[in-house]
Amino acid sequence: MSFADKLQQLIEELEANNGTIARFAGFDRSQLSRLRTGKLVPRRESSTTAKLVNGIYLYADNRNELDRLCAFTGISPEASGDAFREGILNWLYEGIEETQKAAAEKRPVGRPRKDRAGLRYFGERLNAAMRLAELSNVRLSQLIHLDQSLISRYRSGVRTPEDNAANAERLCEILFSRIERTGCMQELAALMRQPVNEIDPTDFSAWLFHRDDLPGRDILAAEKLLSSFNDFPGTAGSPLPSVKPEAPAEIRGSAATAYYGADGLREAVLRFLGDAVAGNAAELRLYSDENQDWLTADPSFLMKWAALMSACVKNGTHIQIIHNIDRDLAEMSQAITNWLPLYMSGRITSYYSKKQKEHRYCHTMFLWPGHACIESFHAAGTEESIYRYDTGKRELQICEAGFAALMGSSLPLLAALAPDPVVNTDVTVIQNTLSIATMPQELVEALHQPRLTALWQKGHAVLLKRLESHTISECLPLAAEEALRAGTVSVEAVPDMAPLSYTPQQYALHIQNLVKLSGTYPSYRLYPLPETPFPNIRLLVSETTAQIFHAAAPSFSFGFTHPLMCRAFQGYADSLMHQYRMDRHSLRRMLMEKYQLS
Repeated sequence: MSFADKLQQLIEELEANNGTIARFAGFDRSQLSRLRTGKLVPRRESSTTAKLVNGIYLYADNRNELDRLCAFTGISPEASGDAFREGILNWLYEGIEETQKAAAEKRPVGRPRKDRAGLRYFGERLNAAMRLAELSNVRLSQLIHLDQSLISRYRSGVRTPEDNAANAERLCEILFSRIERTGCMQELAALMRQPVNEIDPTDFSAWLFHRDDLPGRDILAAEKLLSSFNDFPGTAGSPLPSVKPEAPAEIRGSAATAYYGADGLREAVLRFLGDAVAGNAAELRLYSDENQDWLTADPSFLMKWAALMSACVKNGTHIQIIHNIDRDLAEMSQAITNWLPLYMSGRITSYYSKKQKEHRYCHTMFLWPGHACIESFHAAGTEESIYRYDTGKRELQICEAGFAALMGSSLPLLAALAPDPVVNTDVTVIQNTLSIATMPQELVEALHQPRLTALWQKGHAVLLKRLESHTISECLPLAAEEALRAGTVSVEAVPDMAPLSYTPQQYALHIQNLVKLSGTYPSYRLYPLPETPFPNIRLLVSETTAQIFHAAAPSFSFGFTHPLMCRAFQGYADSLMHQYRMDRHSLRRMLMEKYQLS
């Protein structure tokens, strides 16, 4: 029986398909199709085989069908994760002729292959390079001027370096020169699988920042946006930056009906916002799909704009904004980041248009209903655009009808959501602590906290209900023994309740319940992280929403609903799960040993 025949039998027995096995294996479904049809017969020791075997094992583990896999292949049900993989490997290659195995993945003789020698992720390669360079997180952070905690997160793989060519070049330059200085080039050559006399800084950079392992641009944009939320110190209703709003009297007193170009638009906006502040505007409605250089290119104007917008919000003005989601997602994330202080005030509601943007023309409409409107409709790329400033009753009625038409084809983009949204799809949660919903009842009762008990009763019931039909994946760092002994491991925060900390025994009890939960519900998955990616936020991602909770205000959150943005957040979560996925047997064994569970 050929390799392809055996693989076909195994996949049919598990009732799997190319797409699902390929997803767990980490390669394209077309590659699995080639394996199943015999067009590709990998060597036993190849990376393709290792990925395939791991994918089959994780698929069976995810569906709670390891017993079925054991019965079909003869593997012992008590086997460890590694033994399971070895058993699948042996079964696939049993009886296959050496000549057939040798025919697989033939490589031309010559220069050695430049792969990553088992270092599959950027963090693993960075960690190995830093060890050879004899650099600590603190020292490297000093040399490249980045926070040492961020270096630590890069190194552990929970964060990704920003797409910044200058920073990447500086990092590679420092690491490569230090490795040369420490005399460890031979060790580096072994990691890179390349002759030492052929390695140069360009090769090192290509190895360290291997394109296949770094996330795409959209995922990087989502991660950068999460970082902005994480670093933002404010909470809902917190004071906005106290910058004096400046709208010169001569600008506010103007009766102009037209403004020209970017400078004219800036002047019109100062007049518009200055009058809105003075008039305690109840509502502003904003839309623009043109290039944002008019706002960001002049730092002094940007400060005035921010001050006037903040003043509007402090006055209680409600702002509706239709963002241009047709922009590059990285640009979109940057725009939202710029608006964060205003968003955190709770006075802004944002939307995105479902209609495609017309790339031949640009449209801007800044409306204060009943008082003023800045509007422009001009050819894209026009340098001297005309911006009409309308205050007449008839003109404003037309503008209001125009904005209403835009709203009619728009959906919410980022909005304050309920703290416990109803999500009827699979969910991934990235957080810093074990969730209250997964506590065992005896621990809840032992803590003697009525608020926590009430929250647990509701959350636990919802958790079990969701697990009946959907997968819940929790990604979080597990507590270290030293932190538990020091009493610094926090229980998930409960609104209006003093913070609680676990004792080592209480934490072990909670972990024991996770082991039980994982064994009872195949749809509950735990992904232990080496450290938290974002200390100040909790992220909940599903197909339809990405919800961000800030630690300083657990009852206040923002949710994204645009499919592209949700996919970008899910992509980031998937990258974490792909790195730190453990099969149930290995996870159970690790947890039992780490916390000395019976």
